[in-house]
Amino acid sequence: MTRPRLRGPKVGRPVGPGSRSRWLLLGSLVLGIVGLSALWYATRGALGPETPAHGGRYVEAVVGAPYRVNPLYTSFNEVDKDLAALVFAGLTRLGPDGTVLPDLAESWEVSSDARVYTFHLRRDVTWHDGAAFSADDVLFTWSALRDPDFKGEPSLGQFWQRVECAKLDDFNVRCELPQPFAPFPAYATIGILPRHRLEGLSADSLSISPFNEQPIGTGPFILRELDSQRALLESNPSYYLGEPLIEELELRFFPDYASAVTALREKRVQGLLLGPEASAEDLAQLEELRDMRQLTSRRNSYTILYLNTRLPLLEDKWVRQAILYALDREAIVTNTLDGRAQLANSPIVPGTWAYSDDVSSNRHDPEQARSLLEKRGWQMNSRGVMEKEGTELHLAILTDSDPERIAIAQEIGRQLKEVGVEVSVESQGGSALVQDFILPRRFEAVLYGWDQGYDPDPYPAWHSSQAGGQGLNLAGFSHQYLDQVLSEARQSSDLERRKALYREFQQIFAQEVPSVLLFYPVYNYFIDQRVRGVSLGVLFEPASRFVNVHQWYVKTKHLGL
Repeated sequence: MTRPRLRGPKVGRPVGPGSRSRWLLLGSLVLGIVGLSALWYATRGALGPETPAHGGRYVEAVVGAPYRVNPLYTSFNEVDKDLAALVFAGLTRLGPDGTVLPDLAESWEVSSDARVYTFHLRRDVTWHDGAAFSADDVLFTWSALRDPDFKGEPSLGQFWQRVECAKLDDFNVRCELPQPFAPFPAYATIGILPRHRLEGLSADSLSISPFNEQPIGTGPFILRELDSQRALLESNPSYYLGEPLIEELELRFFPDYASAVTALREKRVQGLLLGPEASAEDLAQLEELRDMRQLTSRRNSYTILYLNTRLPLLEDKWVRQAILYALDREAIVTNTLDGRAQLANSPIVPGTWAYSDDVSSNRHDPEQARSLLEKRGWQMNSRGVMEKEGTELHLAILTDSDPERIAIAQEIGRQLKEVGVEVSVESQGGSALVQDFILPRRFEAVLYGWDQGYDPDPYPAWHSSQAGGQGLNLAGFSHQYLDQVLSEARQSSDLERRKALYREFQQIFAQEVPSVLLFYPVYNYFIDQRVRGVSLGVLFEPASRFVNVHQWYVKTKHLGL
């Protein structure tokens, strides 16, 4: 409410008898207002503490545009993931640290051989159109993923083709795996589709169905309008975790970060998640806004310098350690990335449940790097290059055509040169780099990124069975005891046992240095100070920012004492 503004007489204006009475009246009015103000402040505490209230509106800028708002296809589009996170729900969900929590399934059990999972579904769930949710919806969704003609991410379909699921009754589902697989509950986070709306559609028809523009889910928000400019959602009054406090939520689409940043600065929107693709200028502009809170979070991924450990030079762990000691990774983050990343010391990201904070982090130590190389018989020659038995120490680094990665590779080369390692840098287009060089292991070193996904399981990236063919152990690393650790960890359904095993994995990784971890990408979430209740954990994908969106609020009320 706007407070009254009182205007006094102009300076020097004579005050006569008639004016005196008006001044008496004015004085009484001022005293009355002062008294009412004092009474309001005095009684404010008696109204009780503030508490979140239902209502209000939140508008967020997102870069990109929707394509198919269907959880089976969101791998291809981040905006689709954002909308799917608001509209749909899975049997499970990820907590801020990646712990798997109940969602549409209120609980689950694992058989003694860790191959059979029985999910017990909630009985208080309805679809946005009022229809009841049941096991039929779960089986329909997972059957669509198993369809040989599934049009989504191929690896997702391949995974579900190995899982046999059956309906026990309307609220119990049983899934049998070919072998124990502890990460399975994290795969059950995929959003469930309504059978009554989509039954009978082929895989081709489902991928192009009008449903993908007018989705019906069980999630916290109902999609009311969707076009190329915005998505308008309203709170789901029947949401099983409680109706979201924000009544209306809008995602507004922008072609790039520059236009989204401008919209936030002009207060046309109230929030924006700034990824590492944004420029330093974009970040600097938003950091100047005093009415915005800035929340930062790591993505569950890292950038790494893969070393081909099957080559004679790099199979020597002392050489690999020397490369690590030679690199000033903090300088790379500060100078090349403008500080928009965090130094990586583990292939398991800090903030996730499997991360061990007692893992050693080797710091920049060029003297130690030279010493390790000299112990392995390398000596500095007149050209300032380490040489052994007439061969100079040279490392060829491959990366993609991204200018930032090329700059990082060049900085790595400059730093390695200081300890006598000569480096050449070459870039290749993304698909050619992967198909012609990375997967065939035709490289000495390659600068690339790794996205860990929903579960911390490092098996695909570091178990020796994945070191050839289409496997993703790109470094070709082999370590017998590490293999045992990773195999047991992905089979054990005991979370504490998995934690202990992953602690061992991280310790072995730090000692063996199969490749050189560089940094974790950092995201910056700018959100209006008036939007409260936002809790930002690790980002398993950008849509993870909505992990507790049903608890966000923009309105408050007083609780009487």
